[in-house]
Amino acid sequence: MTSFPAYSNLVTRIKELVLQARSRIVKTINAELLVTYWTIGKLIVEKEKQSRFDDLSLRKMLIEISRELSRDLGKGFSRSQLVYMRLFYLRFPGLTVSNQTKKKQSPRTGLTVSDQLSWSHYIELLKCESDLELSFYIKSSIRENWSVRELRRQIDSALFERIALSKDGKGVKALAQKGRIIESPYDITRDPYVLEFLNIPVHIRYSEKALEQRIIDNLQNFILELGNGFAFIGRQYRITIDNTHYYIDLVFYHRILKCFVLIDLKVRGIKHADIGQMNLYLNYFATEQNQANDNPPVGIILVKRKGEILVEYTTTGLPNKIFVSKYQLYLPDKKVLRKKIEELFEDTKIKR
Repeated sequence: MTSFPAYSNLVTRIKELVLQARSRIVKTINAELLVTYWTIGKLIVEKEKQSRFDDLSLRKMLIEISRELSRDLGKGFSRSQLVYMRLFYLRFPGLTVSNQTKKKQSPRTGLTVSDQLSWSHYIELLKCESDLELSFYIKSSIRENWSVRELRRQIDSALFERIALSKDGKGVKALAQKGRIIESPYDITRDPYVLEFLNIPVHIRYSEKALEQRIIDNLQNFILELGNGFAFIGRQYRITIDNTHYYIDLVFYHRILKCFVLIDLKVRGIKHADIGQMNLYLNYFATEQNQANDNPPVGIILVKRKGEILVEYTTTGLPNKIFVSKYQLYLPDKKVLRKKIEELFEDTKIKR
């Protein structure tokens, strides 16, 4: 086939034009669907109020109209879908139907509907109990481009509650309003990390090598748990000092912070020697691996048990950023975490 290099720029421009048009079409269709489903929810609520339905009457109505709509319009109008359309309207009552959904905000809650998210995203989002939690996941889904599956996993693992508990009341509100903004090494750490996707039974004994292998086998999920910006560099990363080899369990590079992130895995509690060892690794990377534009490396030690006092005394005064976080092999109890957040707001005298 003959090549025409002179046309390459033209081909590139045409491709960009078509891809941009396709993207706009998808967004337009998505926006129309969201407006339509919101309007259906509004009609259901209006009928419900007009007829003063109780829960049983509402359920009966939804079953009957689901049958008729499914018969005449096809799939997408099950009773479950209608329930979510109704809830969509109730959670976002200020949506203006005459315009597109983008940047439309509810005056009551401050929640914003975005046509960057699909209806399937909103079905997962509507499972959030508080407006703070809902707002956080909306912002984060857009910022980090989560798929529906990724969003579901983050909600199930109580990401909002886990991050919120490291902040004060005002910090929680800022988190909900803006999502998770990464500006410093403190913003990329969590405590605890939830590794339920490794499928390791809680009472089974396992080695650090086995834990590392499970993480590598589930690397995509592990990076999702780490958060936005992590790029995998390698495992058992060898460094040599004074003719002695040392091996760092996992090495990542953070694209936003522009720094290496070194992760050490421990299947026991933290010891002061672990922090000293990580400090050695960080000093080596800062001197031997960093390029001119790189920021100082960050170390994260994942442990099964964490001694807060030991960590405080061992890390205080160190020039390197070393974080010690627990990991757990099961999903957290969201009710317990929500209760802690409620207590946080009570202690700081900040109303939701």
